[in-house]
Amino acid sequence: MNNTIIETQKLAKSFGDQWALYGVDLTVNKGQTTGLVGPNGAGKTTLFSLFCGFLKPTKGSIKILGHNPDHADLRGRISILPQDAILLKAIPVGKQLSMLAELQGFNKKQAQAESKRVLDMVDLASSANKNAEQLSHGMLKRIAIAQAFMGSPELILLDEPTAGLDPSTSDSIKAVIRDLSGSTSIIISSHNLEVIEDLCQQVIILKKGRLHAYEKISDMTARTKALTFRLENDPDESIKNIFTGLDLVTEVRLGKKGQHRLVVKFKQEAGQMAEIEILKCLAEANVPYREMIRGERLQETVADRLD
Repeated sequence: MNNTIIETQKLAKSFGDQWALYGVDLTVNKGQTTGLVGPNGAGKTTLFSLFCGFLKPTKGSIKILGHNPDHADLRGRISILPQDAILLKAIPVGKQLSMLAELQGFNKKQAQAESKRVLDMVDLASSANKNAEQLSHGMLKRIAIAQAFMGSPELILLDEPTAGLDPSTSDSIKAVIRDLSGSTSIIISSHNLEVIEDLCQQVIILKKGRLHAYEKISDMTARTKALTFRLENDPDESIKNIFTGLDLVTEVRLGKKGQHRLVVKFKQEAGQMAEIEILKCLAEANVPYREMIRGERLQETVADRLD
């Protein structure tokens, strides 16, 4: 049984004489949540639009569940949440979702039940009879997300799913995404790398239209092999000298100016003993810190790689 949900080979897309993407080779497996990140102009929107079938490749190929993205056999199997999804103003949101469900092939009764189910998922069943203009931006965003969950699709493509949401609502949406993870394949495009780190198992990083990395987030952040410190001030290069006597330390890296960051990597087999010895070195050198985390933040790891 084929475990691949997305496969691209030498995928490229140009607009006129400008290449937005070039030579992208990817294989994304089913049942995983994958992040799509990169700086502005990296090609994220273009790649996402190719996944959705909104654009056609200039070169190379893309397969979704073994088909071209616009193939009729994918109907109802893929769901999309564009960042700028808009609901009709004059029709109650529950009825709009029912209409969309009918377009997916549900009969009228099934469509009404499906509308209620997905509104329950985003905790907005009580707003089914309200028009879009009666709802806040955050509520409209949650309803748009509910639409993406209709029909239990095999692949859900979410563009900035938590943008514009307050922390409580964002946490609720992330909980729904986590519940779906494993049974549904999800691709999340977002500038918010905390969301990507929180929800995704692996991440696609684009840079200047090319695939810069495609890795497991756990490998990138090396949770069991590094300590990251937020210091009171920016450290200078001399801070590396306090660890020279520790054979278990494999790398000492400083953050950019203004980050006040120090990353100390160590041999994986050293485990907790490495953490104790690293903290002793900082204490003996009288180096105060405001925060310590195990591993590295994805935000900082990606930023370092894209420099």
